[in-house]
Amino acid sequence: MRKQFLILASLLVTSCTTTTVATRSEQIKPIQETMKPTWKTSIFYYYVNPVRPAQSAVVVEGRFAWKDGCIYLVGRDGIYNTAMFPLYPKDIVKWDESSKTLILDGRIYKMGDFILTNGQYSDYVPQSPIGIEYEKQGDKKCLNPTLAKIGTMDIEN
Repeated sequence: MRKQFLILASLLVTSCTTTTVATRSEQIKPIQETMKPTWKTSIFYYYVNPVRPAQSAVVVEGRFAWKDGCIYLVGRDGIYNTAMFPLYPKDIVKWDESSKTLILDGRIYKMGDFILTNGQYSDYVPQSPIGIEYEKQGDKKCLNPTLAKIGTMDIEN
């Protein structure tokens, strides 16, 4: 009887130790779960008709820049204009957060790359109906006084 008690007691001690070790290993999270990106870039879109997604034929040009979670089109004058992209057709504009790369209608742009395309410049008016709509899309600090509505119909590098 004493021998059986010792065997049973040693099994209980071993199983308690095993349970504690399993609990500790569950608390350790993989590195990718604990590391989160520092920035999430705000992407702003302007409305175009989804059936006939016409865009402005005027020209916009500049170099793409990323700063504090915002994408800008920097003109020759050095002014940072908030970059805006057509809402339709869907998926014509893609952003890769890790490489800070923009894909417009299949063309790849890194920050610092020059673009000459159709589009237009317009004013950002805070608290106006369209301004409020833009404010809902991303971080308001990204909305500079001038918006560069970048088109995708006449892209030249």
